[in-house]
Amino acid sequence: MYSAFTTKRKILIIFIVTITGCLGPIAGNIYVPILPQLQIVFNVSETTINGTIAIFMTIFAFAPLIWASWADYGGRKLLYLIPILFYIIANILLSIIPINIIALYILRAVQAFGASSVMSVGAGTITDIIEPKNRAKAISIFMWGPQLGPVLGPLLSMIAIKSWRWIFGFLAIWGSVVYLLILFLLPETLRYLVGNGECYTSFFIKPRFIQPKLVDGFPRPPKPSFKNYYNILKFKPVLICSINSGFLFATFYGVMVTFARILQENYNFNSLQTSLGYLCPGGALIIGSTIGGWLSDKTYNLIPERRFSIQILGLLISMSGIIIYAWTVEFLAPIETVFLGTFLSGFGMTWVFVTTTTYLTECSTGQPSANVAIGNLMRNISAAICTVIIDELIKKMGFGWCLTGLAMLDLIGIVMVLILIKNGKKWREEYKLNNKE
Repeated sequence: MYSAFTTKRKILIIFIVTITGCLGPIAGNIYVPILPQLQIVFNVSETTINGTIAIFMTIFAFAPLIWASWADYGGRKLLYLIPILFYIIANILLSIIPINIIALYILRAVQAFGASSVMSVGAGTITDIIEPKNRAKAISIFMWGPQLGPVLGPLLSMIAIKSWRWIFGFLAIWGSVVYLLILFLLPETLRYLVGNGECYTSFFIKPRFIQPKLVDGFPRPPKPSFKNYYNILKFKPVLICSINSGFLFATFYGVMVTFARILQENYNFNSLQTSLGYLCPGGALIIGSTIGGWLSDKTYNLIPERRFSIQILGLLISMSGIIIYAWTVEFLAPIETVFLGTFLSGFGMTWVFVTTTTYLTECSTGQPSANVAIGNLMRNISAAICTVIIDELIKKMGFGWCLTGLAMLDLIGIVMVLILIKNGKKWREEYKLNNKE
């Protein structure tokens, strides 16, 4: 039996890691619609206030490398509890400190550091309890957490109508509630420590930070080290998947970071209308993730690379959506066409993303959290770079050509998918042979 957890227990575990996965993306996206307001409050340039997004995304990219390898080695639960404490403290301070752009940068970095563990560690938790043939569906649900960020974040930004500080107070309260759920209801799932979960008999967990080893017969994961990450990066499927995700996420973030200003400056949306406008790309993420996860498991058939067969369509949908967005904005087309572009870009992006994340939990290194952390690194570094440079690129190239250039990165992604379909199985078998898994 792959997992001894009951269906209800699995649902509870997936629910907890999913709402935990909301913390970082909501902290990022609750912030985007109020950027024009914050630019005035902090009396800084557009590039400077955009930099607070870039610092968040950069830390959000690198910090999981610290958390993920330890989660694969010493346990998952500790790597939820420690980082979220940083997240809660950062939000409390952001809600009360005097207005200071340097302090904003520093605490945004701490906020990202605290929220950063969930994407990679959560994927590891799903891997522990869900067998491969059903894993993409479970991952697609888990990804509702990160993807609800673009849906709930802008809506919750309406809290800032009275004061921008209220959004950070809200995030501190939410983080505290999630922390208690993890402490008392989320079991340790690392199979090296607890096997398939037969050792758990109650829904309620006695709080503990360190989980002793309760079973034998499961291989000990590699001890965390940066050399270990280097070895994983040499494994071509992980590297290619991660680069592909980076390009794709950069194109989508080019849409998200420009969307609020386009709605307000080109279409005269007020703050409430702008927040509601993000329901369109955000809803597309949820729909694309769910459909993509279901189709990915349908195509799995014991060969992980079969999942890639649906990615080409997802990349084409994403690319077409960004091109529609680029030129409808350029020519001030009706707002419905702009929304169509953002919907298609989000739908295609998450369709690909759920398959890639599932594949990274399966592809032979025995370190699913570390694999996903590397994918997260590439995605968020790409998003941070896009955030920093996109305003200058738009000024030099024009909106339409700049976003079209970003969309063309998806053509590179299609080439990478074809390479993985052709060579992925061979590379996995070589890795197993060389590492004697």
